[in-house]
Amino acid sequence: MRIVPGQVKRAQGTSLSIVPIFLLVLCVMGSMALVANRAAMRQEAFELDREKRQLVQSLGFEAENLLASVSRDEGLGELFQSQRNKDQSERLLGALNRRQASDYAALVSKMDGQIAAESGESETFNARSSNIRQLIETSRMRGLDASMIGIGREARVLQDGQSVLTLATLPIGRTMILVVIRPLGSAGLRRLSTMLAIPNLRFMPGASDIKTSYAIPNLGGQEQLSLVWNPSRTAAETLADLAVFGFFASIAIAIIALFLFNRMRASTEAILKREAKASHEARHDPLSGLPNRAVFCDALAENIEDLPNRDTNIAVLLLDLDKFKDVNDTYGHAAGDKVIVDFGNRVRALLRQTDVIARLGGDEFAVLQRSVRTHMETTRLAQTIIDAASAPFMLDGATMRIGVTVGISFAPDDGMDVATILRAADTALYRAKNEGRNRFALYEHRMTEAERMRKLVDDELRGAIERDELTLVYQPQVHSDSGRIASVEALVRWRHPTHGIISPATFISAAEERGLIVPLGDWVMKRACYDAARWPGLRVGVNVSAIQFRQANFVQNVAQVMKDYGIEPGRLELELTEGVLVEDADQAEAAMMDLRSIGVKLALDDFGTGYSSLIYLRRFAFDKIKIDKSFLDSMEATGESAILVHSVVHLGRALGLEVTAEGVETEEQRRFLQAVGCHFLQGYLFSKPVSVEAIDEMLKAEREQAKGSTLPPASPKTAA
Repeated sequence: MRIVPGQVKRAQGTSLSIVPIFLLVLCVMGSMALVANRAAMRQEAFELDREKRQLVQSLGFEAENLLASVSRDEGLGELFQSQRNKDQSERLLGALNRRQASDYAALVSKMDGQIAAESGESETFNARSSNIRQLIETSRMRGLDASMIGIGREARVLQDGQSVLTLATLPIGRTMILVVIRPLGSAGLRRLSTMLAIPNLRFMPGASDIKTSYAIPNLGGQEQLSLVWNPSRTAAETLADLAVFGFFASIAIAIIALFLFNRMRASTEAILKREAKASHEARHDPLSGLPNRAVFCDALAENIEDLPNRDTNIAVLLLDLDKFKDVNDTYGHAAGDKVIVDFGNRVRALLRQTDVIARLGGDEFAVLQRSVRTHMETTRLAQTIIDAASAPFMLDGATMRIGVTVGISFAPDDGMDVATILRAADTALYRAKNEGRNRFALYEHRMTEAERMRKLVDDELRGAIERDELTLVYQPQVHSDSGRIASVEALVRWRHPTHGIISPATFISAAEERGLIVPLGDWVMKRACYDAARWPGLRVGVNVSAIQFRQANFVQNVAQVMKDYGIEPGRLELELTEGVLVEDADQAEAAMMDLRSIGVKLALDDFGTGYSSLIYLRRFAFDKIKIDKSFLDSMEATGESAILVHSVVHLGRALGLEVTAEGVETEEQRRFLQAVGCHFLQGYLFSKPVSVEAIDEMLKAEREQAKGSTLPPASPKTAA
C-alpha cells in the first residue's frame, strides 16, 4: 500500500500534536500546585486574622485606645503597688487628664465584678443590673455614661494614680475618668485559649515579628509584651490536605490524558488508514486491484522523462479482450468480472517487477514495459499474453474461451509524451483488430484512411448517440403485384459534423465492439416508433442485434416503447438474423413467444446465408422470411440460384409465412419474383432509403393516385 509524502507529513503532524497534550497536562498540574499554594496561604492568613479578631474582641482591646499594661503572671492589684508601676500610673493619669473625656471610649472586659457606692459605704451594685445608671447619676460623673460600661462587664477605677481598687469610693463632686483594666494571668489565658479554641495562648516579650502574635500597647515605654499562640491551621497543613487531593487529581488527569492520548492515537491510525485506503482506491481499479489509468499515465510520464538518461526504450502494450461483451451477455456480469480479474492476474504473472500493468476501463488493459532493447522483447511478451488469454476460463463449472488483441508503441520512436504514445498504441490496436483479432500489431506511422475513419468512429460514436447526431432513413417494401408500399425498413445513418455521412457498416461493428450496440439499438427503436406514429396502418421494420435481443428486459422495453408512442399491435416488425438464435435457442424461443404475445411481428433476415435456416423456420415462430440479396445477384448467372429462390418462396408460402426479397434492382428480377409468388419486394428498383418526409410524399402520392387510377405509383429513387 503506497502512502504519498503528504500523508506522511500529516501523520507526523498528528503524532506531534500529542506533545501539546502532555505540555497542557503539565501546565494544568503546575497551575493546580500554584493555586493550591496560594489557597493555603490565603487560608492561613484568613485563620490568623480570624484568631486575632476573636482575641481582640474577647479581651476588649482596641489597639488605638488600650491604656493599660498587663503582666504574664501578676494581677492588677499587685502590679500598681510597686514604685515602678506607680510612676507608670501617674503618667497614665497625666495622659488622660490632658484629653477630653469625650475622646475616650470605655475599655471593658468580659469579666464579672462590682462597683462601690458613694460615702465609702460597702453598698455594692452588680454591673449587670439596671441601677448602674443610678450610680452614675448619683456620682455626677459626666464623663461616664451607659456606653462606657458594658452590661455584664467589670469596671475598675484608677484614683490619684495610687492604686487600683476592686471596690472604689466615688467622691461626690469630683469628676473621675473610668479606666477599665483587665488582669490576665495564666489561668485567664488558659480559659481564653479554651473558649476561643486558640491553642497554647501565652505571653512572650518581643514577639511582634511572629505572625501568630498580638502586641499589647504599652504607654509606659517598657518592653512590650505580646500574646502568642499556635496557629489552628498552617499553610503546611492546608497544603498537606491539598496534596492528597492533588495526588488523586493528578491520577485523574493522568488517566484522562492517557484516555485522550489513546483516542487521538486511534483516531490518527483510523485517519491514516482511511487516507491510505482512499489513496489506494483513487489510484487502483476496485475490481481487479490493478493500478488505474492515472497511475499508468504517471508511470509512463516518469519513464519518458528519464529516457535521456538511459540507453534503453520503453514500450506500451494496449490489450483489448475479444468478444468480452458476449461473456457478459451470455453468463452475466459476475462472470465477466471474474474474467477481468483472472485475466489481470495472468498478465501480471508474466511481467517483470519493473513492468506495470493497469486496467484502463471495461475490457481494456495496458502494460508498461521498461528497459526495452529490441522490439522483439516486446513482441515476444505480446504473444505470451495472447497465449495466456487463450487458455480457458472457468465460469461456474463451465469453460469459456476469449482472445486478446494487442497494440504496441515505443518511446521515443513513436513519441515523447503520454498522449502521443497512447494514441500510437491505440492505433496499432485497431489495426490488429481489423486484421482478425487475437493478434498484436506495432504502430506504423502510415495509416490508411479507413483505419483513421474507424478510429474516429470508435472515439466519437458514444457522443454522437448522446448528442442525437444519428438519423433514420426508410426503405419501402412494396406489394409484388400492385407496387404499393406495404411496410418500411428503418436504417440508421450518422451525419458527422465534419466527415459527413458515415457508413453503417463502419459504426455498427464499432458499436458492437465498444458495447454501444444496446444504446444504439434502443435509440433506433424509439425513433422508428416515433416516426411510425405519423403513418397509420403502415408496418415498420427494425433490425435487432443479437446482443440487444439477449438483454433480460428486452421484451419489456419493446412493449413500453410501443405504449409510449401509441403503436398498434402488428405494426412493429423486428428483423432477426440467425446470430440471434445461435447462442441460446431456448432463451430466444421464449423471448419470441413473448414478443408475439404483444403483437410484434418477427422476420428472419438474410435467409439462406446461414447453415440452419430451415431448422429455424421449423422451430421458431416467424411471420416473415427475407431472401438475402446475394441470391438475386447470382440468379441471372446460374439457374441454380433461381431454383433456390423459387423453392424458398414456395416453402414460405407452404409454412404460412410472408416472403420478402431484398436487393431487387432490375425489372427482370421483379417479374421473376412476382411470377414465383413472392409477396413483397425491396430494393433500389422501387426506392433507395429515403427520409421521413420522402415517405410522407410517397404515401400521399399513393392515396391521390388511388383516387384517380389503379396504375402502380412511381416511387422516388433518390437516396437519403
